Formats: sequence, structure tokens, C-alpha cells
Amino acid sequence: MMYLRHLFIKYVPYLKNSGIYFFSSLFVALVGVLLNPVYAMNLSHEDYAILGYYQSFNLLLVPLLHFSLFSFYSRHYYFVPEDERDELGDTVLLSSIVIGFFSLVVFTGGFYLKYKYWGGAFPFFPFAILTFLQLYIGNITSFQLVKLRVRREARSYAKVSLSQFLLVSLFSLVLVVYYKYGAEGKLWGTLVATVLVAAYSLCKSIIHFRINKTLLKRGLKFSYPLTISALLWYFLTGVDRAFLASLDDKMTYGLYSVGLQMAGYMSIFYTTIANTFEPDIYQSIAQGKKKKLLVIMGVIVGTVSFFNLLFVVFAPFVIGVLTANRYVEAAPFAQILALHNISMACYYMVVRLLIGYGYVKTELLVRIVGAGLSVLMFYVLIRYYGFIGAAWGQVLSFVLLTVLGLIAFYYRRRKIRNSCLVM
Repeated sequence: MMYLRHLFIKYVPYLKNSGIYFFSSLFVALVGVLLNPVYAMNLSHEDYAILGYYQSFNLLLVPLLHFSLFSFYSRHYYFVPEDERDELGDTVLLSSIVIGFFSLVVFTGGFYLKYKYWGGAFPFFPFAILTFLQLYIGNITSFQLVKLRVRREARSYAKVSLSQFLLVSLFSLVLVVYYKYGAEGKLWGTLVATVLVAAYSLCKSIIHFRINKTLLKRGLKFSYPLTISALLWYFLTGVDRAFLASLDDKMTYGLYSVGLQMAGYMSIFYTTIANTFEPDIYQSIAQGKKKKLLVIMGVIVGTVSFFNLLFVVFAPFVIGVLTANRYVEAAPFAQILALHNISMACYYMVVRLLIGYGYVKTELLVRIVGAGLSVLMFYVLIRYYGFIGAAWGQVLSFVLLTVLGLIAFYYRRRKIRNSCLVM
């Protein structure tokens, strides 16, 4: 009895945090599900295609906005004295705001020049501006959420994330449903809500307006391989939409975007459990608790797999309900992309493993090789199998990366052990 009591007391904080994270994520998912038929009745295939197309470029812009300094903060939070953690947070957030501004200007300008001289499948104004600006401003809230998660302040995390979701939903509904502004209304609603929450997050996140140059140099040295690696992410799960745009089939493109959205709802299970246990991955590595590390990773992947496989079975019915039967044809895409959630969760665990052990350059090498092979795979699959080929490419790209990552990790650890034996 004493042993059980000890276990209960030990894991109560984890259970409480997990419950809060799960409730907030579940609330977001459930309300999103309830609102989805409303959006589906007011957004056309082309609206979904436009939103899906520009959102795919998030994968290129987001890493440039914070230069992966958020990962530096998460990893080094447990490696610095407590009295230095506030300074670490101030340095990371303010540096990301400055770096992000220049990145936003250069990226948007480059995208406009590409559109002006080579054209594009969808209009540049105002969709690109609204999408990219919202990402930059939302970076402030993203850091606040990272900070709250690392500090295990689950209640505050839930308040911020729920407030942002509710405001986005409110403004989007008004502009899409009442004013009938379609994709443009959806983007404006998201931007207005993002500005409001970011203003609050900035006030809460900043302790002092200061940038420690030593910490910043360490952060940039640590994060530049991660930034390059994150940019390569686009070639793993975003380049498919660039290839598909050349097929000039906006209706099927819209269905593919709906399939991505539906499968994306299932990522709630990774987000929920990762928010709870991801800090423990880094802490377990720092403390050398390998058994605990394997258990955490197994729980995360197992939970994600169970719920996504369940979705695969019921996808046609679920999508029919969620889209007021307007986009049931998106079910085959959603079913395949749900499997992509599983393979991506596996790779996320490998990434956390490599980062936690400090093998950031190894992780970069894995992603460079994987990205090159994935682009080739997407090209072939889309050329011969179209949109279905693109969906399977999403699944297989992360299977490939998981295998490459595990092989690289094994050889890196083996090399280190052999070096220790020689010494």
C-alpha cells in the first residue's frame, strides 16, 4: 500500500498536467469539429485550395521567424541556473522578434518577385500577406506557450491557447459566415485574433527588455543546424502542394486540402501527450534515465497510433458529418494522411532523441538526405498517381526519415562508446 501511495503521489502532477493539456486540446478539437460544417457550407473548393496552398509555405517561413531559438530555450532551460532562466527567456523572445522581422520582409519580397515574374496558381494579394504576417505576430504567443509548457504551468498554458482559439473562431465566423468573405475572411479573422493574443503574451513573457549577447551566440550556434533542418521540413510535407498546383485541378486540390485538415484534427493526440511529456524527454536524457525515456516515447507513439487508426476506419462517416456531406470525397486522402500522423510522430521522437543528446548536426544530416529522397519520391508519386500519390508520399517520407534517424543515432552512440573504450 505504501508503494502504491508513493507512486500515486509521484505521478499526481503528471496526471494533473496531462488532464489540463488534454482538456484544452480536446476542447479546441471538439469546437473545431462543431464549427467545421459551418465553414464547409461557406467555403468553396477554391477557398480551401487557397488556404491549403499558402499554409504549405508556413513550413519555410516559421523556422526563419524564430531561427529555432525556441528549441534552444526548451533544451537549455534545465541546463542553466534558475536565476538565469528569465534572462534566457528575454533573450530568446526579443531576438526572435528582431530576426523574424527581417526574415518576414525578405521572404515576402522574394515570394512577390517569384509571383510577379513567374506567376502562381493562386492570387498573391491579399492571401500571402495575411498568411505570412499572422505567422510573424503569432510567434510571440508561440514562445509564451513554450515557456509555460517548459515551466509546467499547465493552467496558464490552457488559458492562453483556449483564448487564442476562441478569438480566432469568433472573428473567422463573423467574416466567413456573416460577411461571406471566404478565404480572405478566414485569414483576416485569424490575423486580428492573433494580434490581440500576441499583445497579451508579450506583456506576460518579457521580464526585462534585454538581450544577453553571450546567450544569443550560444543559441544561434546551437540552433542554426535546426533552422536549416526545419527549412527542409517543407520538402518533406509541403512541397507536395507546390507539385500539385501544377496539375491545375482546383477542385481536387480543395478536396486534398480538406483531407489534410481532417487528418490534422487527429494530431491533437500527439500535441496533447507531447505537451505533457516532452519536457520529460529532455529531463530524462539530462539525468541519464534511459528506461524512463523509452517508456515516455512508447506512450506517445502508441497513443497517436491508436487514435489515428481508429479514425481511418470511420473517416468517411466522420468527414460526411463534419463537412455537411459537401466534401465526403476527401475521405481517401484523410485516411492516408492519418497514417502520416503516425509516421510523423515516430520521427518526432527520433528528432527529440537527437536534439536531447546534442546531436543537432546529425539530425540535420539525416533531414538533408531524407529531404532529397522525399522530393524525388513526391515527384514520381505525383507524376504517376496524382493526389493519392502525394498523400502516400507524406506517409513514406517520415517512415524513411525515422529509419535514417535511428541508424544515425545508433552509429553516433556506438562511435562515442568506442572512443571512451580507447581512452
